[in-house]
Amino acid sequence: MCIRRFIVLITTIVGCIQLSAQPKISGLVNLRYQYNGSTDVHGFDIRRARVDVRGDLDPSVGYRVHVELANTPKLLDAYFQWKINDRIRLQAGQFKVPFSLENPYSPTTLETIDNSLAITSLVGYNDVSGISANGRDIGMSASGAIFNGVVEYALGMFNGAGTNKAEDNSSKDVAGTLTLHPVKNLSVAGYHYNGHGRIRSGGGVKYDDGKWLVRGEYIAGKTQTLHSDGAYAVVGVFVHTKVQTVVKADWFDRDRVDKATRQIYYTAGVNYLPAKNVKAQLNYSYRTSQAQKNYHYVALQLLGMF
Repeated sequence: MCIRRFIVLITTIVGCIQLSAQPKISGLVNLRYQYNGSTDVHGFDIRRARVDVRGDLDPSVGYRVHVELANTPKLLDAYFQWKINDRIRLQAGQFKVPFSLENPYSPTTLETIDNSLAITSLVGYNDVSGISANGRDIGMSASGAIFNGVVEYALGMFNGAGTNKAEDNSSKDVAGTLTLHPVKNLSVAGYHYNGHGRIRSGGGVKYDDGKWLVRGEYIAGKTQTLHSDGAYAVVGVFVHTKVQTVVKADWFDRDRVDKATRQIYYTAGVNYLPAKNVKAQLNYSYRTSQAQKNYHYVALQLLGMF
């Protein structure tokens, strides 16, 4: 009888351990319709189809594997994180570079369909350096909050070659962000990136109380001999628990010496959240450029999360 009870006890403990170690699997499917007035091309595409696996090896050590299956399949995130305490977390692998206020946003939380021009061009999405890495790189970082959360920091060292790529030079790129929260719901941040052939600096302010969102950033970068800069300001408000309206002004100079490279986008949008795991977005943009005629752009996007 004692042996039987012991076996039952061990089986129960092992079952609990296995249950707690089970990864959490989530994902995203993103359908989009676009009309581009500069080319008169319009149509549907599957913009994203992602699977995200997260779990814990023990209470302080977690992991994540995040893959993109749409178009060309690729690895987005793959890292381990060791949470020592609230003041310091160590992370190693492939993940988003700690630079800018917008880069940490995901497609499910970003208030517009597309990233801002400066983020796209200077934070590794469709970078002027030629790197296309969804704001990510391979390396390691330390982050945390101090002074009761008033100050947050993140500092990382990266290859600088982008995602799924080994180091291609003998130097390492360094990126860091320092964020202050002087009052509730307000964030003031400064950030810097120093890498092989790339130097970027910027700052931004964000206010988000759950109903109102106001965010703006300015980023300047040097890529080899090319000097670029850009800024944006976005305001969003929930006019209903399920409806958010958004307006945004966005500009970027690929070459500050050549004003013909300047782009300015004015965007108005509506986000509709009919259910917990569904988000529909409609954006209209009036886009100006010195290099081509001004044009209209319309996009409708449906996000389904599981």
